[in-house]
Amino acid sequence: MTTSIMGDLTLSLEDRIEEAINTARGTFQTGRTRPLKWRITQLKALKTMLDEHEHAFCSALYRDLGKSYFEANYIELDNVRNSCDFFVKNLKKLMKPKSADVPWYMKSSTKAKVIHEPLGVVLIFSAWNYPLLLALDPLVAAIAAGNAVVVKPAECAKSMCLILKQLLPKYLDAHAVKVLEATKEECAVLLTYKFDKIFYTGSPRIGRIIMEAAAKHLTPVTLELGGKSPAIVDSTADIFTAARRLAATKWMINCGQTCIAPDYVLVHSDVTSLFLEGLKQSLLSFMSPLLESANTDVETDQETDFMPRIINKESLARLQTLLDEVQDSVVFKLGETDTKKLTMMPTILLNPSMESKIMQEEIFGPILPVLQVHNMEEAINFVCSRPQPLALYMFTSNKKLAKEVVEKTSSGSVVINDAGTQFGLESIPFGGIGESGMGSYHGRYGFDTFSHQKGVVTTQASSDDPIRYPPYSAKNKAILRACLRNKSMLDVILIKLGMRKF
Repeated sequence: MTTSIMGDLTLSLEDRIEEAINTARGTFQTGRTRPLKWRITQLKALKTMLDEHEHAFCSALYRDLGKSYFEANYIELDNVRNSCDFFVKNLKKLMKPKSADVPWYMKSSTKAKVIHEPLGVVLIFSAWNYPLLLALDPLVAAIAAGNAVVVKPAECAKSMCLILKQLLPKYLDAHAVKVLEATKEECAVLLTYKFDKIFYTGSPRIGRIIMEAAAKHLTPVTLELGGKSPAIVDSTADIFTAARRLAATKWMINCGQTCIAPDYVLVHSDVTSLFLEGLKQSLLSFMSPLLESANTDVETDQETDFMPRIINKESLARLQTLLDEVQDSVVFKLGETDTKKLTMMPTILLNPSMESKIMQEEIFGPILPVLQVHNMEEAINFVCSRPQPLALYMFTSNKKLAKEVVEKTSSGSVVINDAGTQFGLESIPFGGIGESGMGSYHGRYGFDTFSHQKGVVTTQASSDDPIRYPPYSAKNKAILRACLRNKSMLDVILIKLGMRKF
């Protein structure tokens, strides 16, 4: 057996995997994770962990991605805190069995209900772009649903991986929640084991590998992927507001390394110049403090609000390769790429070739193509001709057009006159469709994702109508079929009296 280069060097990879799964499964089978009290205790403990070690988590995000203290809290820690608060407040109601209707002819003897039961042992794959949020947010939902969990942190975000491994066992039930480090190569071994649910956030390419491995065990999966999320800007939109909101979502949150970041913008030709000017003005306004500090040779402090860096050299090289192919399309670039500091400055393209890789692949970085369209029908057709995105952003003051976009396009979510706000809402599902994923979470939708909705029917044994059993007379056959087809009580009485045929 191969010894892992990560984690306890005294255990082989297979031993570490088996220990994590067997411990989690053994704990789940005792029923320990099912009571409301256990779930609430874990959720409160997780929030306490974030509060007591806020600086350590923010520092880890700074070391991994260069995120400022504010962005680390605002985007990652606070969203997990909100999820904990939601379930602490609503979990008792969510766990309550829901009564279900039964036909009129069963009401006297039969009751039906739906209960949410935990799935078992859940495997959660985090992603490096939000290594705390995308590890803990699904973990919160999985715990709320009463599961035991194996968390696989993102190996690229080494500092966050280490701190999650250190702190989660200290605050949560270490027998029910296991943290398992694994390299990309080791994940292939991990996927050969059976889980009761796999939750993955990442690329469509790896999503296919996850799904193929899960199929061998008939394991259900939730895939939070990404794709090329478009924005559409109509001539009736508030152009400068649209530019400002798109610029902030694209560049000022994790340097474009966000699954719901606008990947390209389709702009009506009548307002393209105005929109480009709006993007430039917004960037200069947002980035002026960073540009000033960059001119001083002083290392930017974590307390300063600034744009994060690219995760690693490989990702930066990929982005530079995409950009090199479309250099003729560059209309604005805020600065030069620094391979030593792993920084790439915001770049705007105008009408790059549709055959270029940058228009075929998810960019996942600070490059924004702007494409001119002559009318909104052209924009809608363009979106519909490509794989379904995780998000679609529409900027317009035309309510009829906004409705048309919602009805004619297919995407994980649609936001009208804003960008990125859908992620923070507990009241709507967050997830993709087609190439951008399957399944959803956030709020009650996360509870449903990690639960099995089981129907329970209870019938009185004393109520046993002989009409149910053979041999069936012609009249009984007619009555049984009438009941099955939900005919009214009057219809059944008339059939019994021979006054109506079925």
